[in-house]
Amino acid sequence: MKELVIEKSASGYMGALFEDGKLVEIFHEELESLSGNIYVGKVERVLKALGGAFVNIGISKNAFLKLKDVTPSYIEKVLSGKDFDVGRKVLVQVKKDGTKRKGPQVTTKISIAGRFLVYFPLTRARGISRRISNKDRERLSVILKNFKEKNQGIVIRTAAEGVDISVIEEELQELKEQWEKILKAFKRARKVKLLHSPPGFLDYVLREKLDKDVKIVYTNEREIVNKVRNASKVYGGVDVKVLEGSPFDILDIHRRLREVVSRRVALEGGGEIVIDVTEAMTVVDVNTAASIKGSSQRELILKTNIQAAKEIARQLRLRNIGGIIVVDFITMDYDEDRQKVIEVLRKELRKDRAKTEVYGFTKLGLLEMARKRTSRSITSFLTTTCPVCHGSGFVLSQRVIISKIEQELSKIEDVMEVKVRLHQNVSGYVTKKLIKRWKNLAKADVEVSFDWCDPGSYDVTYIKSKGGGSG
Repeated sequence: MKELVIEKSASGYMGALFEDGKLVEIFHEELESLSGNIYVGKVERVLKALGGAFVNIGISKNAFLKLKDVTPSYIEKVLSGKDFDVGRKVLVQVKKDGTKRKGPQVTTKISIAGRFLVYFPLTRARGISRRISNKDRERLSVILKNFKEKNQGIVIRTAAEGVDISVIEEELQELKEQWEKILKAFKRARKVKLLHSPPGFLDYVLREKLDKDVKIVYTNEREIVNKVRNASKVYGGVDVKVLEGSPFDILDIHRRLREVVSRRVALEGGGEIVIDVTEAMTVVDVNTAASIKGSSQRELILKTNIQAAKEIARQLRLRNIGGIIVVDFITMDYDEDRQKVIEVLRKELRKDRAKTEVYGFTKLGLLEMARKRTSRSITSFLTTTCPVCHGSGFVLSQRVIISKIEQELSKIEDVMEVKVRLHQNVSGYVTKKLIKRWKNLAKADVEVSFDWCDPGSYDVTYIKSKGGGSG
């Protein structure tokens, strides 16, 4: 059973999704994404060696377009047969948001998403969501058979399960009309600009998160009750509960958000997983920790790894982790055990709207997979780079700080008093014996305080014996 939470606060809308009582997704209006936006762009540079081009779409950084996306069909339908080159006006869609260092990634393979369908006006795509039951796939396949347009495509989304075909076909017609308006606007455009963007946050949540499995919607905003009920009519309606106060407080979601930024996540059986996100990839380590339940070592290891597989799938969704993911499960000596873990992982990942490829175990026993993500992770909203360690997670050790202070004290001459300010983190290392050594090095009185704010540095000031000066 799914439960959807939609909260309106002074800072905007925020949402959460529960599955069988577990928090699996967090989304916020402030997590701005360009993904899905369609622009009139201008080709700034073509780099054949990289197989791509940089396109100006009117933001601070140029977007990157793969040249292989520029198909003959695109040149004919969109560019009216003109060559793709520098200075050319192009129609592109943001495929993946940019980062601090890179601009967004764009494509010419335009797609327009509705609630039940994704329409591809320039590429031949056919498909039905893998999460739709086999029984309903047969019914919905009629839509694909009736779709005769050449070099165009449609993919039927999970939300279409159980929905009347006439409703889906009506949406398809709306998406086609939307595309015609976009194309006409592009033909008329004379400068770089945004032509189309996905719906606002509330409409996005109702379109992407409200499906037949959602049984309850919690909110503190009475004005959206009718919107929720109208959107859920195709599934027979949903129970909407209006809470007095913050749903995130009442349902204890704010406390659970701490889990999103924690490296360590405890497993039900006593084990744990440790998640480290780097620039190149995400690494997950699985430990037995305090787990002792199992009739044998093999059973204990398999049980812990299966629990970890379920939790890893949930954490990928909850944190919206994308890119390369490597998991160091507890070593399993039997192929059948490794296969069981992969099967559990794949089953859990099918609940995720983002596509994840599981490639299997390497020779070193590490599981490789890759998750497609188009928007920013939730941790980028909940956290900021530490001003002390600048995101590295490390500061100078206490021993190094003490060594640097002693080097400085040994060079001081002709002083009467030295004041050393340290972070509280160093207090356990500063003994009477150490202070005595510092006095001998400085040949002066040494006063130590622990009111320095930076654990990775220190401050030394001194009063000269001649002239009363200080340094």
